[in-house]
Amino acid sequence: MLQKANYKKYWFEEKDLLKPIDWEYFNSLSERVKDALELYMRGGISIGKAAEIARLPYIEFDHIRAKARIPIRILAV
Repeated sequence: MLQKANYKKYWFEEKDLLKPIDWEYFNSLSERVKDALELYMRGGISIGKAAEIARLPYIEFDHIRAKARIPIRILAV
């Protein structure tokens, strides 16, 4: 079991966001989309893979991500 102090849920700190995540909007989404966003926020998958899991086109999924005010993660290659 992970110690609570060492456990970080998301790849970002919510307190550092310019605007807080819109949890009301997030919770209004389908379970499939919420699950995909949750995996994305945990850093386990890319936004493209999250869109596949949500069974949505990339652009539509990214629009939902932005509307929920979830920050985009840019990976260095």
